[in-house]
Amino acid sequence: MHPRRLIATLAAALLLAGLSPRAIAAGDPYEIYAVLPTTGNAAFLGNQEAEALRVFEDDINRAGGIKGRPLHVIVSDDQTNPQIAVQLMSQALQKHPAIVLDGGPAVTCRATGALVGNAALNYCLTPSIHPVPGSYQFSALYSSDAILAVSLRYLRARGLKKIAVINGTDASGQDADQILQTLIKLPEFQNAGMSFVAYEHYGLTDISVDAQLSRIKAADAQAFIAFTTGSAIATVLRGMQNVGLDIPLVTSPGNMSYTQMESYKAYMPKELLFAGSPALVPQQLTDPGVRAAVTRFTAAFKAAGGGRPDLLAAVAWDPIGLLAEVLEKRGLAATPEQLRADVAGTKDWAGALGRYNFIATPQRGVSENWVIMERWDPDKDAWFAISKPGGTIGK
Repeated sequence: MHPRRLIATLAAALLLAGLSPRAIAAGDPYEIYAVLPTTGNAAFLGNQEAEALRVFEDDINRAGGIKGRPLHVIVSDDQTNPQIAVQLMSQALQKHPAIVLDGGPAVTCRATGALVGNAALNYCLTPSIHPVPGSYQFSALYSSDAILAVSLRYLRARGLKKIAVINGTDASGQDADQILQTLIKLPEFQNAGMSFVAYEHYGLTDISVDAQLSRIKAADAQAFIAFTTGSAIATVLRGMQNVGLDIPLVTSPGNMSYTQMESYKAYMPKELLFAGSPALVPQQLTDPGVRAAVTRFTAAFKAAGGGRPDLLAAVAWDPIGLLAEVLEKRGLAATPEQLRADVAGTKDWAGALGRYNFIATPQRGVSENWVIMERWDPDKDAWFAISKPGGTIGK
């Protein structure tokens, strides 16, 4: 047979067999591309994500991989720069992967999401984006809507009505602004007499917010919200000490890192609060499947010689774990369309952050029913629960 005719015949046979061009040779690793901010302003986030992906890769490969083949996550550093993230994601898409990960923050996930479209299943590891239902983009953790709603509900339950806000001017801060302005008008908060008595902003590279915090103090706020992360929240904490502001501070769960808590020790406020996950306070877990997922999560880090895994690690751990199970069932030749449909149809998957139901909570899987308020205890070097799921307190 003529070589060209032989090639065409083989290609037709592959198509009839249902195999896609994404099929990989026996023994080759299955590759997932991850664009993460391992340097720059969000390096504290990207490094935790990268570590979680590495630990998961080692853990699953020790157990035989996926369909008997090793998993390999290829991590690229976008330097917390959306333009670089787009370049790196474009390069990754040239390899025709079925799955790509974006470590955030929100501004990079928005940029790469527009680029990826339906070329791959795109899992963004930040709660501050809101993917369109039915799209190929998914978002990790609980939504920023749920996080802020639970935070306000907890403050209401404590009788704290005069609330102040200081947010960054970045995409995550703008997202939080929009959500908070909507939430405070809801009857459950308006009827309780809650209001924002001061509302401030600052640039994430600003070295001082003393003026803004002085205005919050003068407004006689009873508690305040600062939905920023990393070095930007450290600026707020130092400012609280500078101006003598001693009221409860609710901040983003993106700060729930043991390393960060250690770095804030010198200016830790009396009440540093988070709307976070029961994974860090496992005594709160009543779901046996989720408890088992948390046990595996922590055991894998211990086996890898790592430190205590925190919320930032879990944000990457659950998506890669879910995708690995979907691939195990569907097969390594699965197309983005097939993977998207399988994830979107998942309704009873136990992860470290909760039990996922993508039908009830599209593009994300976990709702505010898995969010509890937690307080950092510097003496015990740990978080402890201060609310029930959803932010309520008491019996």
